[in-house]
Amino acid sequence: MQPLTMKEASSLLEVSEATVRNWISHGYISPVINTKNHFEASAVNLLKKKIESGEINRLRKRANKKNTDNSFIPDEYVNDEAFVLELERIRSIFSENSLDLNHALFVLTIKQLVLKKELSLQSSQIFNLQAYTNCLRESVRKEVDSWLSELEVNEKTPRPAYSILFDSLSNASHDDTIGIIYQSLMLEGNKSKKGSYYTPIELIDGIFKNFKKRDGLFLDPCCGTGQFLIRASKSGYENSSSLYGFDIDPIAIKIARINLLLAFPGACFSPQIYQVNTLTEVASGGLFCETNHLKHQFQLIATNPPWGAAFSESETAALAELYSKISSAESFSYFLAKSLELVGAEGAISFILPESLLNIRVHSDIRDLILTNTSILKIHSVGRKFKGVFTPVVRLDLLNRPPSPDWSVCLLDSEEIENVVPQARFKSNLHYIFDAGLSEEENQIISKLYSLPHLSLKNNAEWALGIVTGDNEKHVSHTFQEGMEPVFKGSDIKPYLLKQPTSFLKFFPENFQQVAPEAKYRAKEKLIYKFISSKLVFAYDDKQALTLNSANILIPKMKNYSLKVILALLNSSLFQFVFSKKFNTHKVLRGDLENLPFPVFTPEVLKDLECLVDQGVMGEDVSTAVDLKIFQTVGLAEDQIELVLNWAK
Repeated sequence: MQPLTMKEASSLLEVSEATVRNWISHGYISPVINTKNHFEASAVNLLKKKIESGEINRLRKRANKKNTDNSFIPDEYVNDEAFVLELERIRSIFSENSLDLNHALFVLTIKQLVLKKELSLQSSQIFNLQAYTNCLRESVRKEVDSWLSELEVNEKTPRPAYSILFDSLSNASHDDTIGIIYQSLMLEGNKSKKGSYYTPIELIDGIFKNFKKRDGLFLDPCCGTGQFLIRASKSGYENSSSLYGFDIDPIAIKIARINLLLAFPGACFSPQIYQVNTLTEVASGGLFCETNHLKHQFQLIATNPPWGAAFSESETAALAELYSKISSAESFSYFLAKSLELVGAEGAISFILPESLLNIRVHSDIRDLILTNTSILKIHSVGRKFKGVFTPVVRLDLLNRPPSPDWSVCLLDSEEIENVVPQARFKSNLHYIFDAGLSEEENQIISKLYSLPHLSLKNNAEWALGIVTGDNEKHVSHTFQEGMEPVFKGSDIKPYLLKQPTSFLKFFPENFQQVAPEAKYRAKEKLIYKFISSKLVFAYDDKQALTLNSANILIPKMKNYSLKVILALLNSSLFQFVFSKKFNTHKVLRGDLENLPFPVFTPEVLKDLECLVDQGVMGEDVSTAVDLKIFQTVGLAEDQIELVLNWAK
């Protein structure tokens, strides 16, 4: 049987490709040897069975969100305790009576309109079209009539249950009451597949605080229930005709249209909020031509786009054709690319995005597009803001103007401390990394190191992954038994040396899911390093030790450089500083290690470093002596040395 592709494996496991890559790094599954993105079907099916049976409970509970049947109240969006209790009651009624989501939200929307005094209605009249003739505004009546006409209402519709639901809502003080309820009722798995998590008000208001009313139109290209549009109406956009919203979700669009009407009490208008696929139908000469004439009139586009949304095979093919410069198939990258097409000259774009946009290699495509076509105004670090989403968040502000050579970017950390750096630096970085956490003083240190004559590990080393057993409980023992030998994990690695072993196995490669050539493990000497780590932690091994997949192997082959000198540099404060500031990752990746600069030292310096490592391997603390020798040799100034050492504390 042919191996499965990454897309096929993720589809079979019903998770995203990013999740599969994460499981690879943690050893739950491994690609076919000599490939990165192909898997044995038997291995994928075995993992699927283990997840479904609960044998790997951690994956079922945490990683495999796409199948969960849990909903939750978005408490980052609600701080009213009384309303939270009301939400719990609504969720209970909805669940216990197995109500239809569309019908339920219609009923609650009608109650919201009653509470807002837009109409007068009893719960028994909910599904009676004639009851809505007394709406105060004709535009509200049209929205209600349109929604009701789409609902299937017959003798089987549980009217008493919907009446109870109607009576359960008494609080409509929030600008997006029904949107919050929708978010609370929506299955978490559906939210994950859509990549949609609603946005805390503070993040939206921060955008409109920085971007006051601009001449021209405002657009939210994935508006959901209209949070950004509502806040825009309170932030200088006093004319509803200036506000546009697109979204593919028909229920969200219905809620958003009514929300915007409520944001302009007394006004009679048809909200310019449309159910449409922004990525494929807007301004494309296709289905949604109505907005094509607006293409260059949007002066502010702001949104929290879907992250990691799942696309069908046909959608993926269509998007690849429309957005040829986006190779990652990441949903937020598509929305950024589309917004760059829609925004007017000198217009602004503000997106809420995962921090991974800044430095993960797979997002180099959208970074390149941004750097080529826009002037980055600010990158705001805002921390973790979404319940159930552990990724730190940034806000990216762009100006639709090609950058001048001297254009500078303002970096704003979570404590509102500003740092200004040249945008050109990002363009010159490997993979166009936005090293937003790197000040110009820090960049000068790194630039100085790279300016020296140096070598690299690229094409000058052998590499090997640790053993993937496929079932550690079966193969790995915490006590030594006859025929076993030590096997080291990432947690067993200290700078320069390995801890005493706490894990053992019998080395029968044919029994394991993936194993490197035995010669790599049995090398006369090698370096072993932590894979999952934000720091470089390398140990020396001349005992031909085995490692598990959290501990990888490096065998340098650099001319005139002994393995021990390489070890000294990799464990030094200067290399820690460069690695952290330049790559800002929680994984020690081969590609990043290959990009580190190893200065060309004199034989005397090489000998001194090797002698220090000999002491470190024996358990002595040589870190200060190694740092001092390297600082002196590369010629850092006193203030630069102090900066590195203060960072390393």
